[in-house]
Amino acid sequence: MLSLYFVPHLKPSRATGAGRLTPPKTAQRKWRGSCAVLAVLLFSLPALAQQSPGNVLLEPNEQIFCVLAALNAAGYDTGLSVNTGDDTREEVRANLARQKSPIVPELERFYAGHRIQGDPGADLGQYISLALLLGPPPEFKFTVPQTDLPPDAKDVADLVPLLKKFYGQAGLLALWGRMQPRYQSAVERYSPAIRDSLVHTDAYFRMATAGYLGRDYTIYLDLLGAPDQVQARIYGYNYFLVVTPSRELKLDEIRHQYLHFLLDPLAAKYAPEINQKVGLRAVAYQAPSLATDFKQDFPLLVTECLTRAAELRMDKRAKADAEKSLQEMTASGLILVRYFYEALERFERQEAGMMIYYKPMVLGIDVAAEEKRLAGVKFTPKAAPAASTPAPVVSEEDRALDHGDNLFFQGRYIDARSEYQTVLEKLDPKSERALFGMAVVAANMRKPDLALDYFQKTLAVARDLRLVTWSHIYLGRLDDLLGKRDDALAQYRAASLTAAAFPEAARAVQSGLQRPFGSKESE
Repeated sequence: MLSLYFVPHLKPSRATGAGRLTPPKTAQRKWRGSCAVLAVLLFSLPALAQQSPGNVLLEPNEQIFCVLAALNAAGYDTGLSVNTGDDTREEVRANLARQKSPIVPELERFYAGHRIQGDPGADLGQYISLALLLGPPPEFKFTVPQTDLPPDAKDVADLVPLLKKFYGQAGLLALWGRMQPRYQSAVERYSPAIRDSLVHTDAYFRMATAGYLGRDYTIYLDLLGAPDQVQARIYGYNYFLVVTPSRELKLDEIRHQYLHFLLDPLAAKYAPEINQKVGLRAVAYQAPSLATDFKQDFPLLVTECLTRAAELRMDKRAKADAEKSLQEMTASGLILVRYFYEALERFERQEAGMMIYYKPMVLGIDVAAEEKRLAGVKFTPKAAPAASTPAPVVSEEDRALDHGDNLFFQGRYIDARSEYQTVLEKLDPKSERALFGMAVVAANMRKPDLALDYFQKTLAVARDLRLVTWSHIYLGRLDDLLGKRDDALAQYRAASLTAAAFPEAARAVQSGLQRPFGSKESE
């Protein structure tokens, strides 16, 4: 069933240990019972009785609230002048200002030292990543080893000791309790529309997500961040979307992440079949504006094309409007979006669900026919950099890296290494792509010591989650080949935090955890 519900916060009645206020056991039992009744009521809604999309939660998050409250006290004021119709942030800021917490000057210095200027999404995003990987207050313990945190969260991990002090000084537990009616209103505003959207999506694909055991899609409503922000994350096998206040509901973004929640596992399962069509990647490489992740991970590109095509189909766009979107998306580098748009039209006319239809649909891709269809496409150029950006150096680096990647995939490892070395020696000695390129070249040329050195250097500077994930996977494989199974498992577990976003990486992690790389049983 669709577990789309608001989890209320119970105001505590007494204090126990370390300043943590917790409800007495009788109150806990009543709270759990009320949640059960609420869930039953939602499950009995007529729309949900007919369909069963599952493992979807819509709720606020106390850790996000606490982290963002600390930031607001520390000077985070992005978007304050925008009227979203919700003044929760202003009320919280006023309340915190009255508290005059002694730790605030330290918070101010921390935020100023970690602020990402000119990119509100990244500035907020690093703290969202951190909050999603913290346990509940007042301890705020990391839910993964701190060494395994994704790069953006690792950069701001030192906020946690300050946050612990601020939590008690600012009375965040009581403030969180007082804000619950506002969060409940936000959830009630979103709930019917999300429920309808996800039920419709499940019905379209004829899929029951309750079969995806151990995986959740959680939508967190954050009322303290800059307006109109949507932050998507995939950690482990759980999908998250954090939505800040906005005049319009962010339903398209919520559905887009849900489509990945449905389709990513299929791409991982059928990655071998998808990679039979990998010759089309050479066409994708010609698209300047296509993100590197899509160029490097072909199953990821396939999933994005299918997702975009499904959105067009489910929205029942007019023919001319849909055609315009197909042309624009293809020109951006989503080279298979038209194929899937047509394949989904055939899917709609038959009775099998996507679980069954997916494999033959992928195998039905005719590489030669698609290459012919794409031959006349004029790809969209990369967006021009800001006037203050040193464009010539950046463009030269991009060209060298793209050329090196192309040479690598042609098996011309020595030539690829030369391109990566040029970038490191002449343009950027800390280029994560060049360091990673040197590492994979060394691995393929059977130089494990050199590969180990470059993968470790990559992890020291990388921001790209794909590079971080694959660096851990390769290090795990090197450990396996050296007979260091415990070290290998630690690397695979580190990779597992972010691998689910990349189908090939997800398969590699699963295989590495199951059996040593290089063994007769390994893939």
